[in-house]
Amino acid sequence: MNVLDRRQFLRLTGVAALAVSPFARAERATKRPNILFCISDDQTWLHCSAYGSKMVKTPHFDRVAREGVLFKNAFVSVPSCNPSRSSVLTGMPFYRLKEASMNHTPWPPELNVYTDMLASMGYHVGFTGKGCGPTDWKAAGRKTNPAGLEYNKRVHQSGSKGISNTDYAGNFQDFLKERPQGSPFCFWYGGRDPHRVFKEGIGLREGKKLSDAEVPPFYPDSPEIRSDLLDYAVHIEWFDKHLGRMMDMLKEIGELDNTLIVVTGDNGMAFPRCKATCYEFGIHMPLAIRWGSRVKPGRVVNDLVSFTDFAPTFLEAAGASVPKNMTGKSLLPILQSNRAGQVDPHRDHVVVGVERHFPGGRKGGWGYPIRAIRTERFLYIRNLTPNRWPTADPDGPVWPADDPTGGFGDCDGSPTKTYLCTHRRDQSYFFNLAFGKRPADELYDIKNDPYQLRNLADQNQYAEIKMELAARLKKELIETQDPRALGKGQELDDYALKYQKSL
Repeated sequence: MNVLDRRQFLRLTGVAALAVSPFARAERATKRPNILFCISDDQTWLHCSAYGSKMVKTPHFDRVAREGVLFKNAFVSVPSCNPSRSSVLTGMPFYRLKEASMNHTPWPPELNVYTDMLASMGYHVGFTGKGCGPTDWKAAGRKTNPAGLEYNKRVHQSGSKGISNTDYAGNFQDFLKERPQGSPFCFWYGGRDPHRVFKEGIGLREGKKLSDAEVPPFYPDSPEIRSDLLDYAVHIEWFDKHLGRMMDMLKEIGELDNTLIVVTGDNGMAFPRCKATCYEFGIHMPLAIRWGSRVKPGRVVNDLVSFTDFAPTFLEAAGASVPKNMTGKSLLPILQSNRAGQVDPHRDHVVVGVERHFPGGRKGGWGYPIRAIRTERFLYIRNLTPNRWPTADPDGPVWPADDPTGGFGDCDGSPTKTYLCTHRRDQSYFFNLAFGKRPADELYDIKNDPYQLRNLADQNQYAEIKMELAARLKKELIETQDPRALGKGQELDDYALKYQKSL
């Protein structure tokens, strides 16, 4: 790996000096904080033991939550890999990210990211595993991934096909060794787990039992699906193991309590009706944040927070001014409030959505645009093209290429997907929940229907609630300049049509 000093890094990324806030001048009189951002790949929020899961054991996530703050209502901007990660880096909702609003597209050169901004302030910046992507960042003239300089040389035997052999913690150690003396660091731990492909049966071979699996009620309860969920759980535990090693390293060098540690996932699990959908299992993420004595430990926060809030949080923690184009809001007021429950009454909703997930999955290359608003009680979803198949065409391309189901390419191939497709006649209720066409409007009572099985959009007693949520959604989309809300949706369609190459 070529090691770049700060001056070289700034020249290659083209970052100008960042304005420094008054808070920064006071902050620089003390030791500036490090930032360790840990993001798993395809993990739904419920699947950490801190949230009560018995299927998954995540002692290190639980430690971050116990010694910091556990967030119960953290949501992606979009439940799809690249745009979700791009919203983290830019502090903006996915629909403002141009080509980066979808997967397998070039990185727009005009997008500014917090990692470059921190590098301009003297931070040592890097990543291991999966950074921002899948995106072609070289097309923007960048010399590095938007997440920073790459540290992926170290590998080890994971013991299982499917579990990444990247030695994430070992690469973090290399990164720390190359840190200039006295420089704070900003590191992105992008685990490639629990992204598929899983080695079938690894959960059982690792000692888990079928009875351990937590089957959501939008699936039939079958041994095949239970086993698939256990395989997924093992991959989450692998990600958590490396988190623990990294925290041990920080303690050894005396930097643990001066490091703002954030642990989350990029979108929901790679199962039907989860990833790439705007249902809870697609958009609702685990989130725990620890920052030594600066954050009172042991709190559980109910505020609804967005992935667009991370960039402003990191910049403010470092003492930098937050650019005006970032629509996200810093989480520091919540973290440093010493309060639990609902801390900020204004954080009562989030807006999420999708443009295009898997390229080429529909005839003509179209996406399936969705906009949605989630409040404490309700989830309102607006499907903008209900005539199309929500998970891509039944006879379209798939991932991986040997997916035996054929079609529905916005849903990764898996034993669960295969089971639902194979049993589409005798289990038609579950098959349609996963793959069937959807109405233009969906409304769910999260409190009484946490798995979104009963659409209330057409029920008279909920008409006023639906109208109110639709109006709030429209207002925020206009204020944050969603092209579709401004009558410029063709811009987003053009990106989907232009970059429709299949995997």
